[in-house]
Amino acid sequence: MKKNFPFVGVILNGGRSERMGVNKSGLVLDGVTLLESSVRKLREASASSVLIVGNETPEAFNSEGKVVKDSWPDEGPLGGILTALQSLRNKDLPVLIVACDFPELEVTEIQHLVIYAYSHRDSIIVPSVLGRKQWMHACWPVSAEEHLRKAFLKGERAPHRAVSGHKIIVLEREMSSAYFDVDTPEDFEKAKKNKEIRNHNEEK
Repeated sequence: MKKNFPFVGVILNGGRSERMGVNKSGLVLDGVTLLESSVRKLREASASSVLIVGNETPEAFNSEGKVVKDSWPDEGPLGGILTALQSLRNKDLPVLIVACDFPELEVTEIQHLVIYAYSHRDSIIVPSVLGRKQWMHACWPVSAEEHLRKAFLKGERAPHRAVSGHKIIVLEREMSSAYFDVDTPEDFEKAKKNKEIRNHNEEK
């Protein structure tokens, strides 16, 4: 994808990380935190700007992303998505929103979603892997904010239910490490091993 397909990248960093036991965004893989790795991948994919939505202060992050305080802390990812879209009301760009716990984001996958978003301006673009929609790795139009806000104010907190009635395009994707997220220490150990194998293969 060329530079004429810019978008806004958003990283959600408001989760409690209860199963991991520590803040997942600060986990270090190959010398880089998951948060900073996500910022770099979004930038590489042509993000014009990157927002980090969470409860931490800007000083808590050593990152090039702009920190936006979550308007609905501890209310789940839907609150973070809403916070991002509301802060971008004056933007006319697709918004690629990912959780902070994807250790192997792929530039080509990000670009694929953004290209679809340019062709379907009012639709939410969500990839699906093995029948599972990846709502924490999806592209959103800023115009979806009103629809999501209404669902949120009625008590809905699950993104997959809040989008009911909105235009959605589901893209079937092959099983890829790009959609592997780390929820537990075991997941993170698997991510480290995958990284070591890839580094070893690249050195051959």
